[in-house]
Amino acid sequence: MSRVGLLLLLALLCGGAACTRNTSGLEGAAPGTARPERASARRLNAPALVGRSIDQVRRQLGPPRETAAQAVGLEPTAQQLRATKGEGWINTFEKDGTTIIVTFNARTREVRDFVLLGDNEEELTRRAGLQLVDEDYLVLPVADPAAPSKIIGVRVVKR
Repeated sequence: MSRVGLLLLLALLCGGAACTRNTSGLEGAAPGTARPERASARRLNAPALVGRSIDQVRRQLGPPRETAAQAVGLEPTAQQLRATKGEGWINTFEKDGTTIIVTFNARTREVRDFVLLGDNEEELTRRAGLQLVDEDYLVLPVADPAAPSKIIGVRVVKR
């Protein structure tokens, strides 16, 4: 093979290695242009949950799995509220096949973060409409304690 052919092959291999994610033609659309097929394909709108209260999140996602009858239910009991000061309370939701665990302060109603459960970071962020880099929130992988090289979900935290 000629030297030019080898250089061309090397350039193609390097270019392919630099591309680590598939991108659709929609990502290159001009700012402000409508993207109807992407919007209709995404029902879970996780960015819209960032900065919301637990009551607003419940309105968007529907009723949580927890019920008032459970020991650790929808809201803390008076005794649980005294013991925890309302911090770190969770509600679990199911939306379009995705399990979402929301952590909030039961006194202030402020959502601290939420975790989308799954083992494929790219698929979770795509289905939830999240960007890996955004000025409003951080997307962090949640490692599997039994296998730290694998993930069990992604955590979304308001900046």
